[in-house]
Amino acid sequence: DLVRRHIRAGGMAAVLEEGINGHMITLYDQGSHVPLLWTHLIPATIEGKALHNVQNALAAALMAYAMGVKVDNIRQALRTFDTSYFQVPGRLNVYDELPFKVILDYGHNPAAVRAMVDLTRRLDVAGRRLCVLSAPGDRRNEDLVEMAKIIGEAKLFAHIYLKRDDDLRGRGPTEVPEIMRAALLAAGHHEERITTIP
Repeated sequence: DLVRRHIRAGGMAAVLEEGINGHMITLYDQGSHVPLLWTHLIPATIEGKALHNVQNALAAALMAYAMGVKVDNIRQALRTFDTSYFQVPGRLNVYDELPFKVILDYGHNPAAVRAMVDLTRRLDVAGRRLCVLSAPGDRRNEDLVEMAKIIGEAKLFAHIYLKRDDDLRGRGPTEVPEIMRAALLAAGHHEERITTIP
């Protein structure tokens, strides 16, 4: 494997290693390895379940290490970085103040929607999963269709609410939700479980 060969040649890498307590971010450099932090201890990963943020943590840790940042400082940064509205508005903000959990993410492309579906699948949920799906009007039609298709094919959500973005960006008032609704139906989602919010 490419990473193993790179490490054996003395290269620098951040690797996710499975252990008894979960997944450990480990740094390799010139033959040495430094266990950095368990992913479930990084708040931005939602106990290691938000794999896209685990990937982000790997990249950020390696870049900081390569720039000479001390390992303890990297650990501290990862331990204290969360996805609160105050640190990263619109990026995996979790609200627990209600009798239910709300996760808000401005996932405005298919890759981001796929990451949210992956996270949702990993979360333990006692009740129903509901989804509000929206997208800016300046996205390509094929991206709007792909985002809705990802949600529809996931078969995770009891109900999907389609909301138009406040900034239409050249689209008609219901154009984006209509495109997404058609894609959801084509993906096999039941019509009675889709609501459009004007």
